[in-house]
Amino acid sequence: MERRYIALFLLLFGFWLVVAGEADWEHILVGVLVALVTVWLWRDLVPQIPLSCSARGVLLFGQCLLTLVWSIIESAISVTRTVLFGNPPIEPVLLTVRPNLETNWGRVFLANCITLTPGSVTIDIDPETGVFIIHALNPEIAEGLCSWRIIDEIRALELWGKERAIYAPTAGGSYSLDSLGTLAGDHRPDGS
Repeated sequence: MERRYIALFLLLFGFWLVVAGEADWEHILVGVLVALVTVWLWRDLVPQIPLSCSARGVLLFGQCLLTLVWSIIESAISVTRTVLFGNPPIEPVLLTVRPNLETNWGRVFLANCITLTPGSVTIDIDPETGVFIIHALNPEIAEGLCSWRIIDEIRALELWGKERAIYAPTAGGSYSLDSLGTLAGDHRPDGS
């Protein structure tokens, strides 16, 4: 078994033990099963997860996490204001974004960041073009997603991984963010 799979299993199992708060045999058994199933489900992404660390890689990842935490706090306040006071009003928006991420790992990481942020959820990612379909609670949140700093930070992580030959980019091209003019309509090139 490759080291990356073992490392991911140990990381997930360790996280399970911390979250479970108990170390009896039932919790350990369930933790092992959940970690194994998760590693198996992620088997296509595991080879792209950076395994080696450097100070720069840790700093880049830490910067992404800090940006995410700050965005979650800002969005939680914005969504609370929208729900309680109707300012800005709830006006659901579907938007397409081309974040120019080259790896599946980067795309999954961004999709999770979007979904973790209150008021937005990733609906789909076109695997061929890397286009994200995102639902936002209102246009204010949609505009924030189009200029979100974490996209550049994930690109920097991808570049760092590429420089260190940690993972190879997946198929895709050079893309830029769409404007909010593409809020609805067909989201796949073939119209499906």
